Amino acid sequence: MMNNFVPAVLFHGDEETNERRIVWESSDIVQALEEEFQDTPKMVHDTPEYAEAVQMNEDLTLAGFGFVYAGRNDTLSEEDKLDRKKKFLFELDRLNTALKEQQKSGDGEFRLGMFCNVDALMIPTLERWRFQLPITNGIDIEKGRPALTKWFQAMDSYEPYANRVAGDQYSWTATNSMFLRYFGGGEDKPEIAEGIQRADDLAKSLASSFAEKAVEEDSEKRYSLEAASKLVANHEAVIKDSTRQDPKSQQHIGRASNSVAADTMLCYVASCLLSSNDTMQQAKEAPLVDIEKESARDAANAARTVASRLCVPRDMSAPAASILRAALVTIADRLEE
Repeated sequence: MMNNFVPAVLFHGDEETNERRIVWESSDIVQALEEEFQDTPKMVHDTPEYAEAVQMNEDLTLAGFGFVYAGRNDTLSEEDKLDRKKKFLFELDRLNTALKEQQKSGDGEFRLGMFCNVDALMIPTLERWRFQLPITNGIDIEKGRPALTKWFQAMDSYEPYANRVAGDQYSWTATNSMFLRYFGGGEDKPEIAEGIQRADDLAKSLASSFAEKAVEEDSEKRYSLEAASKLVANHEAVIKDSTRQDPKSQQHIGRASNSVAADTMLCYVASCLLSSNDTMQQAKEAPLVDIEKESARDAANAARTVASRLCVPRDMSAPAASILRAALVTIADRLEE
């Protein structure tokens, strides 16, 4: 649960007492989870190696944000900005060296071998920089840092992260454009306008391959059901967002105008997700809803809007989003035929 500002977890007591308590803040939540579930692998360790790794991540985060936001600080000289860039790259190299030493031990690809709280602390900013810095600053944080790449690969293969809370490249790219428009300091600045254009162009390119990116599912259709659950629970809001004529964000993404057509299309998409057959097979081959040609075009527009506006992991997991986006654009193509 959330209080709109910080993460929070509600702990239920045993059946006899039914005592409940709310714990705020990430670090306190992790500590409370450690105490509550003592039979699970430990996330926090009382060792010098753990403390050093946490400090290294804090150093990297400080240097990274100092560099990223330097461009918005008009009081900094070009030399100051270059120094911040050098400091950031130094900290990235230091992390890569530490990961290389750890990985040579054969204990695992994570920061201290097995996944622990240090990896959980590292991934939010590193995931963001992985996808956004090539667009905004021309920096690929993995380039020349093979140990860091191996760490990312380990994270991408770690189910609790990859299939639940990981962001995806499209979402980070699309939101990058929005962040630059809101907080970049003005689209009249050439570097900001160029960054927005790069982000929009890449987002458009990524969206063009949505239909090819659906993850494969087994017969239980776990991710299709997740997508359907989110779509049904937020049905009215999704219709309103896909047809709103005065969008508050991502105004450059076109909206549909016919809410009835959007409603019909979304119900059809939900039926494909909930079908006992493969979702993408349904999206490609199931009989389309009976809808007038003009309305069909607007329904297709709404489908593409929903696919483009879908944000991971805010709205759903990455696997569920890949299936929903693929179904939406596949059905949009059929509606436009």
